[in-house]
Amino acid sequence: MAFLDNSGDIILDAVLTETGRRKMARGNFKIVKFALGDDEIDYSLYNKNHPSGSAYFDLEILQTPVFEAFTQQNAGINYGLLPITAVDLLYLPVIEVNELGQVSRAISRTSGVFHASDTSNDTSGNNRIHKKLDNAGIGFIKNNLSTNYILLETGIDTGTGNIPVGTSADRQSYLVANNLVDDSFRVFYDSRFISTIYGPSRTGNVFNNAGTNNELNATFNLTQAQRTSQNSIGIEHYVSSVVSAVMNNVVFNTDGTDTSATYSVIDGPRASALSLAFEIKSGLDAEYTLYGGTTTIDSTSCDYIDTTIYVQGTTSPVQIQLPIRIVRLS
Repeated sequence: MAFLDNSGDIILDAVLTETGRRKMARGNFKIVKFALGDDEIDYSLYNKNHPSGSAYFDLEILQTPVFEAFTQQNAGINYGLLPITAVDLLYLPVIEVNELGQVSRAISRTSGVFHASDTSNDTSGNNRIHKKLDNAGIGFIKNNLSTNYILLETGIDTGTGNIPVGTSADRQSYLVANNLVDDSFRVFYDSRFISTIYGPSRTGNVFNNAGTNNELNATFNLTQAQRTSQNSIGIEHYVSSVVSAVMNNVVFNTDGTDTSATYSVIDGPRASALSLAFEIKSGLDAEYTLYGGTTTIDSTSCDYIDTTIYVQGTTSPVQIQLPIRIVRLS
């Protein structure tokens, strides 16, 4: 790994992958498409107050050292540029976890992680790990039961009182019109520990504040997500599934009785919502020894494995990492 000196002009720095070199050797190498990214750009270096004038506003950005080309896909471009034609686009959506507690089945983090229960070694059949987690006040995803989930939202998080606001009109202008509303998400997970991903079914789900007195309507029916053959994240043992999204219709109420901030963590136009759960792989005895540790829950010793789930939008550039702790009784 090395940097290229960017104090002058870099025309092109490229390397071929093994597949590219093989095709080059066969004489049938041909570039048919390419992608661009801005992983190394720190836009805060843009200085519109530079004493030398406008020609120097972006000088530090243009002269930032850049990495030499990589052959690994996941190291080459993590933040790809989008083919958006709007020249006045000022905002891009983000993805955040909704831990407000307004949706009864949505769980929150405890000690920085989301918990999931493994009942595989509970020979009594009483799901004792569930009782221990409940007694400790820990919300958790139940193994083999897609009843609890992690709730995610996407949208433009401008902050309370800032423009654009979370009205239906601003959703249309800033998100829908620029094709920044995801109707599905890619979920990447470690197949050594997780066997199945669950997400919203294609129909029958709602997330809005159109109820009486602008109250919340929230229904997330979970179903098994389709596993894909593509793993563009490039991490060993990780596989991916495609999960459907739910239209996020929580909106800012202009009648003076706004409730949107009570139900949504996005302070601005909202795009999509996603409920995410998973099933733990059976027979993890060796994995707890190799990759896990021990902790205490409700005065009881428990084994745990920490892993990470990655969620990416299929249309917009939103992405998030979800820290997961799988726990069972020791």
